[in-house]
Amino acid sequence: MAYEQLKDRIKESPVSLVISHYLSLVKRGTNLEAVCPFHNDTKPSLKVNDAKGMYKCFACGAGGDAITFVMNYKKLEFVDALREISGVLGLPFEEQKEKKKNPRVEMAFRVLNASMKIYRKVAGQNPKTFTDFLEKRKLSEETVERWQIGYAPRNNVLLNYLDSLPGADGQLAREVALEIKIVRHNEDRNSHYDFFRDRVMFPIHDHGGQVRGYSGRAVLPDQQQKYMNSFESFIFDKGSILFGFFFAKTPIRQADRAILVEGNIDVITMHQFGFTETVGTMGTALSDSSVRLLSNLTKQIYLGLDSDAAGKKAMQRINADFLGHGVLPRYLTFDPHKDPDEFLVKEGRLALLERIEKAPIYLDVLIEEQFPEKVPENTDVKLQILQQVFAVVSPLKEHLSATERVVNAAKGLNLRSDPATILEGYKEFLSRQKEKLPLRDERPKLAAVEETIQSELEEARNLQVEGGSQVLVPPSKSERLVLKEILCHPEFLTHLKVDEFLATIGHDEVKRLIQWLVKIYLEIDDAEYVSIVQDELQYGGYSKSIIEIGTDALFQYGNKYNEKVIQRMLKDYLLMLRMDQLKLKRKELVEHQKTSLLQFEVDAILSEIAKLDKEILHLKNTDS
Repeated sequence: MAYEQLKDRIKESPVSLVISHYLSLVKRGTNLEAVCPFHNDTKPSLKVNDAKGMYKCFACGAGGDAITFVMNYKKLEFVDALREISGVLGLPFEEQKEKKKNPRVEMAFRVLNASMKIYRKVAGQNPKTFTDFLEKRKLSEETVERWQIGYAPRNNVLLNYLDSLPGADGQLAREVALEIKIVRHNEDRNSHYDFFRDRVMFPIHDHGGQVRGYSGRAVLPDQQQKYMNSFESFIFDKGSILFGFFFAKTPIRQADRAILVEGNIDVITMHQFGFTETVGTMGTALSDSSVRLLSNLTKQIYLGLDSDAAGKKAMQRINADFLGHGVLPRYLTFDPHKDPDEFLVKEGRLALLERIEKAPIYLDVLIEEQFPEKVPENTDVKLQILQQVFAVVSPLKEHLSATERVVNAAKGLNLRSDPATILEGYKEFLSRQKEKLPLRDERPKLAAVEETIQSELEEARNLQVEGGSQVLVPPSKSERLVLKEILCHPEFLTHLKVDEFLATIGHDEVKRLIQWLVKIYLEIDDAEYVSIVQDELQYGGYSKSIIEIGTDALFQYGNKYNEKVIQRMLKDYLLMLRMDQLKLKRKELVEHQKTSLLQFEVDAILSEIAKLDKEILHLKNTDS
C-alpha cells in the first residue's frame, strides 16, 4: 500500500483508536479527554474529537491528527509513524518501492549489503589488527554493532564470494562490483582483487539507511592512505551524503541542534558519548543540498571540524554556505586537542557539554580574527581591515545580522565615519562582488535613504534574530484572531475582496494560508473541509504558531454566520488590521529614527511618521 493511500486509511479510522493505544481516554460530552503528554499537565487538557479526526490541547496548543500525535509522542519520522500506526490498527504496511526497479541499482545494493555482512563476519573472528584498533579508539561492542563496523582482510574475501555466485545473477553481481569499484581489475596480471584490504570498514549509509559505500581505515604501518573511500558511482555521490545522518536525523529534531564534525570516527565517538545529533562531512566540503537539509531541520548548527589548518579552512567555507541560507553557525573548539574523538577520550562528556553551551557565533570569531592585537593608527590600514570584515560577513548580504556587525567592527577600529557611511561602503562592497562595479564615492540621496528604510522594515517585520538565527515572528494578535475566524468560519471567503484584504496582512504564513483557502474552498464539500485543511496545516510547512491557531479553529468548526454578521465583522477586521499595520510601521520607524545619526535621514523618517499619524487619525475617526 502506497504511503498516501495508507495515510488516507489511517485518517478514515477514529483518531481515538490510535491515541487510546498510548493514553487513557475519558468520555466528556462529544469529546474524549486525556492528560496531555506534551506538557506538565495535571488535569485532562487534551481533547479528542473523532468526528473531526483530530486532537487538541487547550493548555499547550498541541494538536493535529493521529499521524501527528504518534510523530510527536514517539519522536518518529513520518514513515516510521505510519509503520507504528499500521501495527496499532492492523493495517498492512509495505515500504515504498520504486515503480520501475533498475536491475543494476538493485544488484549494487545487494553486493554492498552482502559485503557488509562479510566484513562483519570477518570482524567477528576478532583479528588482532581489528581488536587493537577498537581498543585504541575506545569503541564499545554496542557502537560496533550499531554502526556495523567490519573488517576487510587481504585475501579477496568479497571477490571469492562473488565468484561463487552461479548463473546470470552471479555474472551481473561481478560486473556491478567492478562498476562501483569495490572490486578492481589488475591489467598487468589480468586478474581481479578486492579494493579494500587490511582495513577497518565503516559503512556509509544514505539518509534512508541503505549502505551506499565505505570508508576504509588503515591499520598497518606500511599503508600510505589513512582513509580510502568508495569511488563515486551511479549509487554513491559523497556530496549528497552526510555521514551518520540516518542515525542522527531524529536526535537533531529532538535536540533542535546539529553538530557537524570531520570524519567518521569523530561522528561515531560523539554518538557513543551521547551526542547523537552529530553528523560528519564526507571530506572537507559540504554540498548545498546538505546545507539545506540541516538548515530545514534546525537553525542551531555547531561547527566542530578538526582544529588543524585544513579543518579551519573547511569550517570557513561551510560557515559561508550556511550564512547564505540565513543560518549563523556556532564554533565548537576542541583545543588543545585536535578533534572531538581525542577531546572526549581525554576530557569527557561534561567538558564538551560546557563548550557547547558557551559556543560563540563563528562569524563573530572570524571577525575578531581580522583585528590585530593593537588597533593601528593608520586610517588606510583600518579600512583594509574593515574590507576584510566586509568579506567575512558578505554571505549574509544586507541582513541585519551583517549590517550590525559591520557597524560594530567600524567602531572597534575607531573609525570616525558615521554608521550610514560605513553601511554605504559595505553595500558598495557587495555590489562590486556581484557586478564587479568600481567603487563610487557618492552621498546617498534622500529618496535612496527612504527606499533603504522601507526595505529594512519589510525584512525585519517577518524575521527577527535570536541566538544568531533567523526566527519567524509570530502573527500579531489581530492576525491570529482573523485567521482563526476565517478557518473556523470559511464562509467569510465568499465575501472577501481578496486583494484588498491580503494587503492588510503583514505575516507571510497567514497570507499564504488564506490564499490557499480562497483557491480550494469552493471546490470541496463541507464534510471534507476539516480533513483537507488539517492536512495542509500539518504537512504544508507552517510554523508551530500557525498550526496551533489552525487546530484550535478546526476544533471549533461547525456553526455558520449569516451574511449580515459576516459583512459587519469583515468591515471591523479590515479596520483593525489596517490600524495595526500602521501602528507597527510607526513603531518601527521610531526605533529606526533613534539609531539614525544623519540629519537628512532623520528628516526622511520624521516625514514618514507624520504621514502615518494622519492615516491613523483618519482611521480612528472612521471607526468612531
